[in-house]
Amino acid sequence: MNTTLSAWTAAPRTLPLTRVNEFERSSSYRLTCIGLTLWWIASLYPLIAAQHLEQDLRSAAEISAQATSEGSVINQVIVVSFAILGGFYLPRAIRVLRTRKEALSPLYPLGAYLLWSATTIFWTDDVTLSIRRLGILILSLIGVLGLGAGFYSQTRERSLTIARHVLYASLIAIIVLLVARFRDLQFSEVLNPEWILVKDTATLPYMFPLAYGMISILVLHSSAGMKQLVSLSLLGIVLLLLKGRTMIDATVAAGLLTSSRLTKRSFTKATCFILGVIFSLQQIDLATGGRAFRFCVRFLADSSSSLLSYLSRGRGMADLLSLDGRVPLWQALWPYFYEHPFIGHGFGAFWNPNRFYEISVEATWAAPSAHNGLLDELLGTGVIGLLLFLAFWFCSMRSNLRVARQDKRAGYLVFGWLLLFLFLYSTGGIQLSSFESPTLFSLTALFALLTGPANYSIHPLTDRMTRTGSRSCTTA
Repeated sequence: MNTTLSAWTAAPRTLPLTRVNEFERSSSYRLTCIGLTLWWIASLYPLIAAQHLEQDLRSAAEISAQATSEGSVINQVIVVSFAILGGFYLPRAIRVLRTRKEALSPLYPLGAYLLWSATTIFWTDDVTLSIRRLGILILSLIGVLGLGAGFYSQTRERSLTIARHVLYASLIAIIVLLVARFRDLQFSEVLNPEWILVKDTATLPYMFPLAYGMISILVLHSSAGMKQLVSLSLLGIVLLLLKGRTMIDATVAAGLLTSSRLTKRSFTKATCFILGVIFSLQQIDLATGGRAFRFCVRFLADSSSSLLSYLSRGRGMADLLSLDGRVPLWQALWPYFYEHPFIGHGFGAFWNPNRFYEISVEATWAAPSAHNGLLDELLGTGVIGLLLFLAFWFCSMRSNLRVARQDKRAGYLVFGWLLLFLFLYSTGGIQLSSFESPTLFSLTALFALLTGPANYSIHPLTDRMTRTGSRSCTTA
């Protein structure tokens, strides 16, 4: 009798964990991890090539227009290969999500956003560009849905496994930077305010994995103080050397708010939360014109001139007061928004080859995007498209908070990533119509989380019940 009861109670709890462990030991898991590693290294390859940054407006605009018109074969291969990796697990992902009704709530606004984006093709400024950008978004969603809900959902820690992989991706990015940029570097160059780690290369693609990696460290090593400190210091120093000012502020804001939910001490929890709110308000200020920030810059101009020279990368007060040229750019873009405020100029079609030089003259610099994802969305899909996107994102964040009641670390990891994405989206060059790592990291983790809480929490219970069952059998 005891033997039968022990086997009946132990078996259902052991099977899910055994299935997951078997998957992580399988060749399918290992081959996919190898494929993701090779894909990530290949995606960094186009970023290593030097860019000619010192150009006149017309030349820079012509280069941007040509790149937009012709596209990049390497980038297309990277996008398609990511979709193929996720496509292998897409059928399983669909089956898993269909069984979870709570996972459908964020998918409805996402579907509505995709439908509206496709509808804008009927009035877009550039039909070919809109179709191409919509194809990129669909391929990206195939990849993140398949990998998140189909691949990572089979691992024992699900979203936390993604966090580890993103942390590895940030370390690979650091190695690329070290090999490519530190061979001929002298320490005296670092002290120069105008020095930047990747002066002739795009910096944002390197900063993104570092920022997401720092949030991962806060969650993965929340109880290991020294390990967390060393890891954060490594990524933080590299981020400082890249001089991503708004990126640093966004990472600190999201990190503090995430830590406030994971730490156990009341004083530390309250301190992190208050500081996180302050940095978040600064992000909102920067995204809406930076009035408070510019007031502080004027106030500190006389007393802290040396600090301001480093903040401005040696370009002077004008650089800070214009938010790196964002203020005149935004002023030049708002009239275009008023032309089609509700329906936009077409998904991903506003920045078409015929518009780069026109805007560069008005903004006095060659901008490849609005450097504000919210404004880019308004220009592309209008107020309707922006509301649908925000509905999807905030609905996803609410779902994360629900999962956090059962799985605190995984829930707040994804919440922190989605919050970090919003900060980077509002002050950086992220566009949903482009293939960029913040979108991939955030959505992959989101879909993995929507499949349910991680299985690692039942591991000790399974071991105890198995041992108890063995003792019962012996007794019987």
